[in-house]
Amino acid sequence: MDVSTVVPLRVLGTDVDVHVAGHEAARLAQTVRERWHLALRDDPGGETTHVVRAALRAPGEEPPPWSRRETTVQDTDPARLLQRLTQSITYEVIGARTGDLLMLHAAGLAHPQTGATAVFAAPGNTGKTTLCRTLGRTRAYVSDETVGIRRDGTITPYLKPLSTRRPDWAHVKDEQAPGEVGLTAPVATPWIAGVVLLRRDARLTGGPVVEELDLLDAVLELTPESSGFMGTDGPLRWLAEVLERTGGARRAVYAEVEGLEPLVAEICGRERA
Repeated sequence: MDVSTVVPLRVLGTDVDVHVAGHEAARLAQTVRERWHLALRDDPGGETTHVVRAALRAPGEEPPPWSRRETTVQDTDPARLLQRLTQSITYEVIGARTGDLLMLHAAGLAHPQTGATAVFAAPGNTGKTTLCRTLGRTRAYVSDETVGIRRDGTITPYLKPLSTRRPDWAHVKDEQAPGEVGLTAPVATPWIAGVVLLRRDARLTGGPVVEELDLLDAVLELTPESSGFMGTDGPLRWLAEVLERTGGARRAVYAEVEGLEPLVAEICGRERA
């Protein structure tokens, strides 16, 4: 494999090499570098490196069937190829980290100096990426998809492209470089300072409605928004310890993401116990 078409990444604490081939491979490799710029590493290869392959098919060629479990992604549509590549990388690294990270399907923004991180867990297409784009410019970007929590409460960032919905492409998202909207990688080590379950309701008037959740309700609501949960040793105990350490979880129902700014500021302003 030509080194110019290998894109080495460090994501969720895991080394992944993207091997690019096919039609206009060099151009596609450069695009992958640009979109994944916050996750690039310098040293391709290694015994523990995972490999995901991407190939752009020439127009008119029929790509093979694809699922996110596949480590080879082929397509004739560049935008769809980049989206599926993100999904395959995500599936690969979640599998690699199952058991040693508590992984929440969540957005994360951190205080740039202290690393205090606000974690917003939510189902897909309910505002996580919009929250990062809108409220992340003065903070460190941790993820718009998966927040990986270590046993000591620190966080392994997943600095993927922002997966942005576009109304002109049915079922295809635009994988946008975080730097294009002013997002930067953490300098201080991120640590979990607070957990919020995010729910969007376009009918809501006024500011967000925020309520405290008791421990049992929080665990029940967060468990579906986790990855590799049942492959982890004592996941319920681990999640309960995270919630106790951060003062419990809250639910925030909101209409416009700008209304969440005070909540993000409060969590990111916390000091580590």
